[in-house]
Amino acid sequence: MAVGLLPLVAAPASAAPPANDEPVGALPMQLGDRVVQDTSEATTNAQDEALNLGCGAPATAASVWYTYTPDQDREVVLDVTESEYSSGILVFAGTPSVDSVVGCGPGIVALRARAGKTYTIMVVADTGTSGGQLVLSLEKAPPEPRVNVSLAPRGVAFRGGAADLHGTYSCRNGELAAVSVTLFQRAGRLKIRGSFSTEIRCHGQRRRWSARVVSPVGTFARGRASARVHIFACGVITCRQDKAERDVQLAWATGPASRQPVTPPTTRPQRPRPLVEHQGHWSGVASSSASA
Repeated sequence: MAVGLLPLVAAPASAAPPANDEPVGALPMQLGDRVVQDTSEATTNAQDEALNLGCGAPATAASVWYTYTPDQDREVVLDVTESEYSSGILVFAGTPSVDSVVGCGPGIVALRARAGKTYTIMVVADTGTSGGQLVLSLEKAPPEPRVNVSLAPRGVAFRGGAADLHGTYSCRNGELAAVSVTLFQRAGRLKIRGSFSTEIRCHGQRRRWSARVVSPVGTFARGRASARVHIFACGVITCRQDKAERDVQLAWATGPASRQPVTPPTTRPQRPRPLVEHQGHWSGVASSSASA
């Protein structure tokens, strides 16, 4: 009697989640590491969602875990912007809990880390995708910005209403920088005030700044006025500023441009913010840089 043998059919392969899919399997990182990991099989669960309560990430999909224990106090930057999918970072001091969150946000998170303390890092797909190629780097934060600004004692008033001021500045280690100028002058009981702001380069050399200040009320004229200039420069984590204040003497402008009409500014100048804040943050996040 012939016996028919049925061919064996292999069951479909089921890829397992990565070893660091849960906090217990968190992989240690060192300063200078650049980790590339396939997270397409990573999972998420109710614990991830609960830990996200104070951060407000839109999703916590494909979560994977790491740890970092510095040997000395350091300012560091965790960066996942090179990943092939939108991702973000949650950092916990010690055991992950809602109360131990010390920094979180999309793309880049800066941290003032204390020597000997272990930080637990959760990286998530913050748009709910199923992960992909994750690129996570841990680098030393760049130096804090350094700034200095001066204000010249003389300026020029235009019969159309504006005034020109100038001075010098130096700026280094800043990713974003700006100079902001305010000018105040009295005309009897009338208080004439105007402001101006412009972005500047922050490459270390001493440079000249100039500003045309316009008041929405009244017009500036020849004579004494009070001026103040601020310089702001922000790096990845922190911002620094310097200011100069003094009385300036305005002289009438000469030539064809002296009577040129001017238009008051419609918006107030804004100060730069640290890079981690400038890039945005999830709802519910007060800051993307923290210390613990």
